[in-house]
Amino acid sequence: MNVVRMNIRVLDVVRDWYKEQAGKYNVPYTNYISMLLTKNYENEEDKKLIREFSNVVKQIKEMTGNVTAEEMMNKLQRINEIVKDLEDDTSL
Repeated sequence: MNVVRMNIRVLDVVRDWYKEQAGKYNVPYTNYISMLLTKNYENEEDKKLIREFSNVVKQIKEMTGNVTAEEMMNKLQRINEIVKDLEDDTSL
């Protein structure tokens, strides 16, 4: 990942607000804006991963029927063991 420069235009009152907020943390306001933008990106990526995980769990539940979380975990562990065994066999 590379760090890139972005030029954005905002109202002067918005810039002044960010400067004030950044002053609370003793950082330049551009760094503060960068931090907030990065945090927003990370939150959106987290939401995406959670949605994907929820879809996988939903698919597993549809394939296996109405099982408890413990049963599902046992099946997933068994699948993981099978995959690991297959990986070990192919590495020989």
